[in-house]
Amino acid sequence: MREPYWWYVLYVKSNTEHRALRSFQKSMLKKTLPYEIETFCPESEKFYKGKHLRTLGKTYIRRPMFPGYIFVETNMLEDEFRAHSFDIIYNSTDIIRLLRNGNDGSIALRQDERERLEYLFKGRRCIEHSIGYIEGDQIVVTGGPLVGLESIIKKINRHHRTAQIEVDMFGQKQTVDVPLEIISKQ
Repeated sequence: MREPYWWYVLYVKSNTEHRALRSFQKSMLKKTLPYEIETFCPESEKFYKGKHLRTLGKTYIRRPMFPGYIFVETNMLEDEFRAHSFDIIYNSTDIIRLLRNGNDGSIALRQDERERLEYLFKGRRCIEHSIGYIEGDQIVVTGGPLVGLESIIKKINRHHRTAQIEVDMFGQKQTVDVPLEIISKQ
């Protein structure tokens, strides 16, 4: 995507993320606008304990990182995006509304919030699992997107192989489960 670009977030009905993003993308492309537009649903790997996938060699599956939200990456300014997407959102049965920042009413994610998420995604739109260990009271992450970000980890669930982290989105803290496999406790 060419600079400058923004991320807009749409709130959708639960379990309709992929259908809503395909529909939104298709509707925007029909308008033949001179902008680059890409819709995506950020995902996170999740450890899967089921026997079926383990026999295939898969232990992680992808799930929406923010259930009920889809993201739109575009080089379209806020006013233009609001104008071009209004009828699509209004006529959609899956999209509920366009999110906005409560402080100033802007609809684009702030640049620092977007950059933090892009760092976690590593260009893949998915947070892959990290590997680490516990040394005393400290968590040390040795591999994956959480390397160097141990300070944002709020809670670990070793049984589910997840860590709860806080990310900023529209000036508010969102708690998100990301995959973290603790190999050992020293």
